[in-house]
Amino acid sequence: MTGTSERLLDKRCIVTGGGTGIGRAVALRFAAEGAHVVINGRREDVLDEVAAAHENIGACAGDLTDPDAARRLVQHTTASLGGLDVLFHAAGSLRRNERLADTSDDEWAQDIATNLTGAFNVVRAAIPSLRETRGVVILVASQLAHIAAPGYATYCATKGGILSLTRALALDLGPDGVRVNALSPGVVETEMAYIGRDFAAIRDQVAASIPLRRVGQPDDMTGPAVFLASDDSQWMTGQSLVIDGGYTAQ
Repeated sequence: MTGTSERLLDKRCIVTGGGTGIGRAVALRFAAEGAHVVINGRREDVLDEVAAAHENIGACAGDLTDPDAARRLVQHTTASLGGLDVLFHAAGSLRRNERLADTSDDEWAQDIATNLTGAFNVVRAAIPSLRETRGVVILVASQLAHIAAPGYATYCATKGGILSLTRALALDLGPDGVRVNALSPGVVETEMAYIGRDFAAIRDQVAASIPLRRVGQPDDMTGPAVFLASDDSQWMTGQSLVIDGGYTAQ
């Protein structure tokens, strides 16, 4: 982790998908920056392990495709922390090498529910609290919300939806002082992205396609996340910060 400067001192934050990958790295960085963080995910044991790593992190398990779970997460956070300043939504899923003609109705519905409806549920639940604090929403999109790739049709569609949702929410909530931005990672080595693959065998090949010649790591997302959550970006809303080693510049 890079050096910290307490830019989020006493900020009250939710980080979804906080048990692994980008969400975990961001939760730990937020806490190191002085924030009080509640992490969310489906696996309670994984969340507890992250929460044990820092005294400023607590956990509230739940499946955000369920609107009631999203409401419980916000209620738990505001009750335990006294309010909500930042919502960082990283929870999502990914299927690769997809042949759209073979995608089942259930697979499509599951991807929409996890990647898009979950974001809708948790933001909707958090809006009243964020209006009170003139808070911040950060939704995790993807470089594939900006460009396409073969074999990722539903992922591209859902992350494109996140980008459009970001812009629309920025317009709706701007008059209330609530800022809404997206973080769009490129190829980042996480459990979600590479589960079931021998990524070490193809790391060099993937890195060769990226101008900076390396694959992203979860910690690469934490500095940009702090920027979006802090007052350093106080006149920025409705935007997507693409952190991809230069891939989409090609």
